[in-house]
Amino acid sequence: MRNLSPCISTVLASPLRNPDSCQHHDFQITLKCVSAPVDFSLMAQYRSNTPDTLSYPERYLLTFHQMKDIFLELRTSKATRAEANRQDRELREPIANERAHEIRRTSAAKRRRQADQERLQRVNQQADLIRWENHFNFIKIHYLSHFSSHVRRFGSISMYSTEIGELAHKDQIKEGYRRSNKNEAARQILSHYGRQHALGMRLQTLDVLLKAESVVAIEGTGRETAAASWRILKGRIKKVRMLTEPWRTCNIDYGDIKEEMLRFTKQTVADDYPLSSDPTELGLLPVEQFTHLEIPVADWQKMDVFRIHRARSTGTMAFRSGGPRNDWVWIQAGGEDS
Repeated sequence: MRNLSPCISTVLASPLRNPDSCQHHDFQITLKCVSAPVDFSLMAQYRSNTPDTLSYPERYLLTFHQMKDIFLELRTSKATRAEANRQDRELREPIANERAHEIRRTSAAKRRRQADQERLQRVNQQADLIRWENHFNFIKIHYLSHFSSHVRRFGSISMYSTEIGELAHKDQIKEGYRRSNKNEAARQILSHYGRQHALGMRLQTLDVLLKAESVVAIEGTGRETAAASWRILKGRIKKVRMLTEPWRTCNIDYGDIKEEMLRFTKQTVADDYPLSSDPTELGLLPVEQFTHLEIPVADWQKMDVFRIHRARSTGTMAFRSGGPRNDWVWIQAGGEDS
């Protein structure tokens, strides 16, 4: 209702925008009567109030009580409608008996006038009964009159909202009870909620890990669209399968690659799977070569929006019917102490 209330006035104003001359007054009263509780509910959402802001709900509530009679007809209950029909039947019987005795002595015009008067009398009697029985004197309307005094005494009403508790009761109790076998349900509800909480924490941990800057996805693995902040490798070269082959496409001497790999091997002695120091075995290591790296860069002041920067390294091969393209990429190697 809190989200729907701003739309009620607009939805009601659309069908009432072109009233006839006889409907104009009623339509205006209807719009004012509906707008008053909507404005009241919007003011009730204030988290802090002043004497001026507390006077607005009182004014809106007074306007509603002044205009609410326009909806009394729609407040008719089944019991009131049945009582109105019973009184209408009781009134029609003597009128019909009286008309049967006078039908021979009156003209047709006079009978029509009498029928119109009798119909008007029945309608007025039914309207008086409905107006007398119908009212807005029920507890929810009465509570609104205490809003300002309660805010002055206890502070913001939103602090006492039961919405969070009701939602928690639905998720934590009802769902767990439905999934239990109804035997010692309390223990099963706690177990169900514990599993849900553990899985939720695990999913949040995975989301944080996937957003890490060091994550790199590879095209064709089905994971390149898992997170917007992943770096994605594209443009795999099919001819490169071993470490001795990239020199053909990158114009890099294998001796230089071998020396760098040997230096790296000395730093990985403590690893679980250290690289071999034999140059022959290093040359047989499986290698994949890519020509395209997509680097997501967070937008300024919008950490959830990323702009894709594309770095390309084609080696000696042409790029889009032109010369080779080898972009510079700054990387961080080692830690602060190395």
